[in-house]
Amino acid sequence: MLDNGLGRIVMQLVAIAILLALAPLCPAGELRNLEPQAAPALNLPDLAGQSQGLDAWRGQVVLLNFWASWCQPCLEEMPGIQRLAEKMQGQPFMVVGVNVAEARRKVERTLAQWRIDFPVLLDAEGATFRAWGGKVLPTGVLIDHQGRLRYVGLGPLEWDGAEVVSACEELLVEARSVAR
Repeated sequence: MLDNGLGRIVMQLVAIAILLALAPLCPAGELRNLEPQAAPALNLPDLAGQSQGLDAWRGQVVLLNFWASWCQPCLEEMPGIQRLAEKMQGQPFMVVGVNVAEARRKVERTLAQWRIDFPVLLDAEGATFRAWGGKVLPTGVLIDHQGRLRYVGLGPLEWDGAEVVSACEELLVEARSVAR
């Protein structure tokens, strides 16, 4: 029997190997409009170990981005996601990253290297990614102010490009009209 620390490392390596096999990289990104549907449950620790969930962002449009540091397309889209977060500052809009199956220290180093400052949650075993129907990395999901899935981005996207910004603004207009 392996000691607790070594056993955890082995389990993380197995989880990464499984994700590598089950989550092939998507070579070109595509933003798909979805029929509005309730988002699956989300309750994950942030980098400080505090549990976070979608309920905390109810009333806001949320970009939930699933990524991993070994996924080059994931890293290449990070600056665009950061620019989108900055562009939407002051509006009811939230960017939340979900790292899939990596250790906290690895995630922290990657975020520092890429100068990312939006919140990141840790999906240590990849269970949330799978529960959300994740099949490719990167995957981004736009969630409306009512907590409904509205768009999915499969593969690397220009998150600060015209198509995505337009979709985000459409969801923000809906949120504002309800707030009145």
